[in-house]
Amino acid sequence: MKLDAIDIKILEKLQSNAMVTAKELASALSLTTTPIYERIKKLQNSGIIKQYVALLDADLIGKNITVFINITIKDHHSEKREEFVHQMERLTAVMEFYHTSGSFDFLAKVRFSNIQEFRNFLVNELSLIHNISDIESQIVLEEIKYSTSIILK
Repeated sequence: MKLDAIDIKILEKLQSNAMVTAKELASALSLTTTPIYERIKKLQNSGIIKQYVALLDADLIGKNITVFINITIKDHHSEKREEFVHQMERLTAVMEFYHTSGSFDFLAKVRFSNIQEFRNFLVNELSLIHNISDIESQIVLEEIKYSTSIILK
C-alpha cells in the first residue's frame, strides 16, 4: 500500500496519541470525519496499523529493572532454531525478541521488579532451554530515550 501525505499525517498523530478521535484528526487535517474513518479503516485492513495499545510507566507499576539479554545458540539447524524460538516466545517475561547479526544470535528484552526476580528468570526459565550456548545480560542503568514511533518521512 502506498501512503500519501494525509495517510502519513494520520499515522503520525495516531503514533503520538492513539486515542485521538476522528473528529480531532479531521479538524487538524482540514477534512471531514468520513474520509478520516475510511483512511483509518484502510490502514488497519492493510496491516499498517497492527493494534492500539496503552503504554505503561514501568516505574509506577514496579517493573523498573530492564535487561537486554544476548543469546547464542548451539545448533543453528532449522528445526533446532525454530524450537528455540518457540520456547523463547512462551516466556512471559520476554517483551521483545529479535534474531540478530553479529556476535550473538538473538536479543531479548525483559523487565523485572528486582534483581532476585531476574535471577529466578535466568535460573528457572532461561537456563532450561537446551540449545543455548552463551548468555550475556546487560542491565539498563538509565533509560535515556524511548520511543514507539516509526519515522514515516
